[in-house]
Amino acid sequence: MKHQIMTYVKIVLGSIAVAIGIYFFWAPAQFAAGGISGLAIVLQSVVPQIPISVLVFGLDILMFLVGFIALGAGFGIKSMTSSLSIALTMRIFEHLIPKVNMLSRDHLVILIFGALFIAFGQAVIFNQEASSGGTDIIAKIISKYTHLNIATSLLIADMAVVLLAISQFGVEKGLYAALGVLITTTLIDYFISGFSVEKYMVIIPSEESLVQPITVYILEELGRGATKYNAEGAYSNKRKSVITTVVDRGEFIRLKEYVSQIDKNAFVTVQNLHEVMGEGFKLKS
Repeated sequence: MKHQIMTYVKIVLGSIAVAIGIYFFWAPAQFAAGGISGLAIVLQSVVPQIPISVLVFGLDILMFLVGFIALGAGFGIKSMTSSLSIALTMRIFEHLIPKVNMLSRDHLVILIFGALFIAFGQAVIFNQEASSGGTDIIAKIISKYTHLNIATSLLIADMAVVLLAISQFGVEKGLYAALGVLITTTLIDYFISGFSVEKYMVIIPSEESLVQPITVYILEELGRGATKYNAEGAYSNKRKSVITTVVDRGEFIRLKEYVSQIDKNAFVTVQNLHEVMGEGFKLKS
């Protein structure tokens, strides 16, 4: 129950970040960089009397209806929570700060900071196995009927919005929007990888007597598993015990400090892992 609550809290927090990026950065600059938010920015230029939060909410509902018809009822409550949270957050912003001017005259600064908020928020949402709805649904429909992969389908859907932006706001802002799509996509991948980074450690103690204390520390103090095996040095021809384990960032710092305290001559290598499944880590689907 606690885990489920935290999942929805994270989805809401991610949605708030997305709303900040749209409302305070991209919307004032008219950067329609794909997605439902981009389409809403284009539509608001046509019907400025309609708040952008209402447009986002209406378009999201429309997309979900299209998705239900074309793909079936395969959309979870998580995605609907995200979509509603984005629209509601922007609605709150409209009441608190109804008029937002561009925070900088430099369009590239506005584009990048908006992309940072939006990409971070979407990465948080995706990391909870949800989506923000919108063109994600259109991409799934394109993928279903054309057999293109989902990444290509999403790029097609977003670039269609960019073309609308070019027709409405001109080539310059359209080019900024296209750049925004590329930056956001890259940042989402970066943030998602960063959220799930674990450390793979290989430890070769300098003395055989130190193998057991290090193994016990990993098993009992950190609560992680470990693997031991024997290896032979190519130069010295001496047999050595090798310990391998996978730990998170905090555990890595503790283990590194412990090893350095009891064995300053230990040989240690560390690699970043972006996906770990199994006991103690992400459950297998």
